[in-house]
Amino acid sequence: MKNLTKYFALSLVAGLTLSACNDLDTEPWGEVITEDQNADVVAKDPSMLEATISGLYANINAWESAYADMFDFGYPAIMIQLESRTEDFVTIDPGAYGWFANCVAFTDNTSTSPYNTCRWRVPYNVIYASNNVVALVDKEATDNTLRFYRGQALGTRAFGYWILAQLYQFNYVGHQQDPCVPLITDENQQDAAINGAPRATVEEIYTQIINDLTEGITLMDGNPMTRPDKRYIDINVLRALRARTYLCMQKYAEAAADAQAVINSGRFTPLSADQAALPGFITLSDANWVWGINISEEDVHGLYTFAGMMGSYTYGYAYAGMWKCINQNLFARIPSGDVRRGWWIDPDGNSNASIYMPDGQATEYLESVGAPTYAVTKFRPYGDVLSQSNNPADVPLIRIEEMYLILAEAQGLGENISTGKATLEKFVNDYRWKGNVAYTCAATTTEEFINEIWFQRRIELWGEGLNYFDVMRLKKPIDRSNSNFNNANNNAQYAYKIPAESAVMLSLIPQSEINGNPAITDADQNPTGQASL
Repeated sequence: MKNLTKYFALSLVAGLTLSACNDLDTEPWGEVITEDQNADVVAKDPSMLEATISGLYANINAWESAYADMFDFGYPAIMIQLESRTEDFVTIDPGAYGWFANCVAFTDNTSTSPYNTCRWRVPYNVIYASNNVVALVDKEATDNTLRFYRGQALGTRAFGYWILAQLYQFNYVGHQQDPCVPLITDENQQDAAINGAPRATVEEIYTQIINDLTEGITLMDGNPMTRPDKRYIDINVLRALRARTYLCMQKYAEAAADAQAVINSGRFTPLSADQAALPGFITLSDANWVWGINISEEDVHGLYTFAGMMGSYTYGYAYAGMWKCINQNLFARIPSGDVRRGWWIDPDGNSNASIYMPDGQATEYLESVGAPTYAVTKFRPYGDVLSQSNNPADVPLIRIEEMYLILAEAQGLGENISTGKATLEKFVNDYRWKGNVAYTCAATTTEEFINEIWFQRRIELWGEGLNYFDVMRLKKPIDRSNSNFNNANNNAQYAYKIPAESAVMLSLIPQSEINGNPAITDADQNPTGQASL
């Protein structure tokens, strides 16, 4: 397995580079020690794994770890890729600098696309690093530190497979026996590097995800160990990830139970309506963040960051003309009483800028740089410095608000619509509403309820990398016609109408994987498709 062996070798080097404060691969005199010896060292001194655990999370945000180009800044770059594939996310003049233009055009899913390469390699880098930790910590370990570490590695591995499963095959229900991605764990990793690994079924991948998360929850339940900060996984992150996974599987009672458990933990609080009215979403320690990526000043590589690509208040590619905007049709549906309407510039030039800096400084800034109608103002500039060029803004992976929306959806589809509607109405009225008349969910059918939940998710989670997963999960079409796709520079050619579950929605298995994996051939490739107007 030439390429996979090489790929894993590169992953190993990357993992050690990111986490090698304590080198478990050599004895003090420089001789290589075996995996069993490594495990014995770890069992005797769990602190030897501290640096390796930090490396797990560094792989999520590694710079150019999957592809040697500046558009690869880890999973945050994948988030932008996937947002760019939706109808809700309009990039003004995507060809100006070209970053993520292929994603807008749906030409990013070919077997040789560098964007597709990143979508494949970043999760597998995370999986590989996770496998190494899982292999070092005995499943029956009694030491609380080791149990906490193993639980984190199981969580990051599950996260990697959750990403892959939704990009290389259609969603779980109706596709359980369809081919997904190679299933490589600590148990078969060495064999896979030599003999390859076939595409496992969707059901097999989801079974692995659930098993990993469930074991991780068991290891952390009652464990006195706590995470240093929210970049690390704890029991609430595991439950949140399992809630997401169960929702994909349409196991609604289980999804509701996990989402409710995270809410009931008391460790997270949704933004109030006053807080949500302001720009934010860049601070890991905020009370509504369950899990996120910490971006330090050392992690910033010029403008090639999530904030550098997304922020209208920052100096970056939006400032240079590649503004990120909401679809005008989606924006028009946001009621005036919803504070989230201020997350974008409306046709009258209004946004959250006037209350963010009441002295008019933010409003004047947006006008001076030519921020267009519908440009996003959701994300705060680092340090509240307008035109900030240093962008170590943290990136949200899970917020508690998502758990409320999962709970409402799971209740409405698993119990009855009225229960789900009540949960949704309470969330919006308590945390997102300033209207004179209370928000009510008007849905009377299952389809109407699903569409209302989806609408709320499209608004609440806009720009956070989840919308495309929802399109796949809910089997929704993509319709960019009759919108500001037709008005934005060079975008009319991408005003596609793509039916649900069209082949073009899937990413192809990278050709390098097919060439190097003897267990996969061209016959195992996903079908191809083309987006059209």
